[in-house]
Amino acid sequence: MKKVKCFFLGAMALAIASCVSQPSTSSSSPSVVRLRFQNMLGLKLLHAGCSIKNLGGVERMCQFAQSHPADWVFQIGPSFTEMLGDPETVQERESKRRALWKIWEIQKVAFYSVDAIDLNPSLQAFLKTHETSQISLVSSNIVLKNGKLPFQPFWIKEFFGKKIAFLSFSEKPEKQSDASWKVEPLEVAFEKINKEIGSQTDVFYVLGALSPTSRSQISALTSKPILFLGGSLEEDNSTHLEAEGEKDFGARTASFGRGFGELAVGNFETDLWGKPRQAELGGLSHSFWSYLLSPGELVFNECSRILEKTKPQSLPTEASKSYKGL
Repeated sequence: MKKVKCFFLGAMALAIASCVSQPSTSSSSPSVVRLRFQNMLGLKLLHAGCSIKNLGGVERMCQFAQSHPADWVFQIGPSFTEMLGDPETVQERESKRRALWKIWEIQKVAFYSVDAIDLNPSLQAFLKTHETSQISLVSSNIVLKNGKLPFQPFWIKEFFGKKIAFLSFSEKPEKQSDASWKVEPLEVAFEKINKEIGSQTDVFYVLGALSPTSRSQISALTSKPILFLGGSLEEDNSTHLEAEGEKDFGARTASFGRGFGELAVGNFETDLWGKPRQAELGGLSHSFWSYLLSPGELVFNECSRILEKTKPQSLPTEASKSYKGL
């Protein structure tokens, strides 16, 4: 836990020193789709954003999502646990989790890649806060003790005649207080899915907080190209698609809600940011861009209202202060 705290503080210091937002304002063309994601939000609803001194990260995320719409949005866990071990009551945890689902719905998130860490203290507690949300839940290797799947194991999207299979994997957590579920070994889970949909898939997108070792294990199980999105907390954020072996690539955006990652996918030579395509996977051109949220002026918005209604709340948001003249 000490290592995680040190990493978080170092990452936030970097954000303060180099807070640059470079979002694209170009709209998707008929030959390109724009995909957007975040990884490891960690329930930092107030402290997310460019600077630890400048609160209101969720409001910044909401502002950006509404002013720069994407064609498809998803989120990569873990996001529904206090990764820094901050003390919280059951009521506080539930209220923040419910708020996050509502905030993501405003941002038009289609699905969430569930991590095993999200299921602390229990699977039931996690599902309780999701019961009114329309966001789909995906996990490829979290299974119940009776062998049934509590979540959708994959999500298939077709772009420009090519099929992308979105998979979500977790590593086994260090501690697990709920015995109703387990994390299936990566090789076992992937081989099941590959047998079912591998022949109709052009490229796999593998989502999750996976270590390089885990990613290599999965890569060895298929000849199809893989784009790994997410990654371990110890890894640096990506500025472009990074090669992982001969056929695979990976990308990771800023954690704790400090920024977004965007993918341009389609048939193009020049991507949405005016740069040459970075890779071709499964017959589709790919480029990736990652950026931090700007510390610019906050506007009281729909996300502000959700946070206002979320009780108990330890701090008023920065936008709320401005809105109320505090």
